Amino acid sequence: MPLIFTSGGGRLGNQFLNLIHLMALAFEYKIKVYKINDIFLSSKDTLIMFRLDEDNINWKINNSNLIKKFIYKLFLKILIPFIHFFCNVTPPNKSYKIGSKNNYPSLINGNYLKENSSVTRIIREAKNSNVAVCGWGLRDWKLVSKHKKTIIKNIKCACGEYLNIQEHKNKYLFVHIRRSDFLEVEEFKDLNFSDDIWIKSILNICSFKSIKKVVIFSDELIKKFFILSLKTKGLEVIIPENENKNLNFNKIFFKYIYNASYILCNSSSLVLSIAFLSHESIYLPCRNKEFIEILLSDAHISHPTNINWK
Repeated sequence: MPLIFTSGGGRLGNQFLNLIHLMALAFEYKIKVYKINDIFLSSKDTLIMFRLDEDNINWKINNSNLIKKFIYKLFLKILIPFIHFFCNVTPPNKSYKIGSKNNYPSLINGNYLKENSSVTRIIREAKNSNVAVCGWGLRDWKLVSKHKKTIIKNIKCACGEYLNIQEHKNKYLFVHIRRSDFLEVEEFKDLNFSDDIWIKSILNICSFKSIKKVVIFSDELIKKFFILSLKTKGLEVIIPENENKNLNFNKIFFKYIYNASYILCNSSSLVLSIAFLSHESIYLPCRNKEFIEILLSDAHISHPTNINWK
């Protein structure tokens, strides 16, 4: 009997985080785990879902255009509630919701589970019946650590064309400045930093690690004084989005994170997901210190990364 993960909310970074934990559960308990396609990740076989199999990597990053994504989003609004309705009214099948209702579609039929009791119960029931699960919180970090090598191998296999593995001929610091949606949520206020704090952290890390090159991605326009503040200190500044306007954003973004010598971000789940493949730690800006370093193995329990990496 399968566990079918229908929806977890959020964008590509959150989907990767869900995927990491679903793989850990599948590999540990030897159960069938399927994930419904979304507008970010989909089956290679044009099916509506894909299985998270240790030996058969059958999923990919979805590169559909905006119109196709919009149409598929409407399709999912019908499909996902139908799956949960079916599982909820046909015993012994089960339907469950986890976490905030903002992280799954409306009109979902099913029982609500608390995060701290969800994994054990769902795994037990998935061995005897079809179980549909949606929401944010199906987590087991101990199992992720246990199966980390296999999880990383599978993600690398599925996303190989995006990683473009390179030798570090020139060390560089990867910087991702995320502000837009963080500014809209009160809970994320600890993840917002002024330009002065970003500049201070960049300069201190580059000095500490003897780095002369900085690669910056930002969801806001980077001001001229920001770049000049780095260049006057002898740093080479690269803004890939300005230099590669016709290239696939995900490909250049993934490549620069994966191949970076060091990473500075304010807890972007997408950056953390890719860093999970090739780094042991990341750096965050800090208001009271030069910067802070967080081990990825502890990011789900370390503040402020535990705000969204949990």
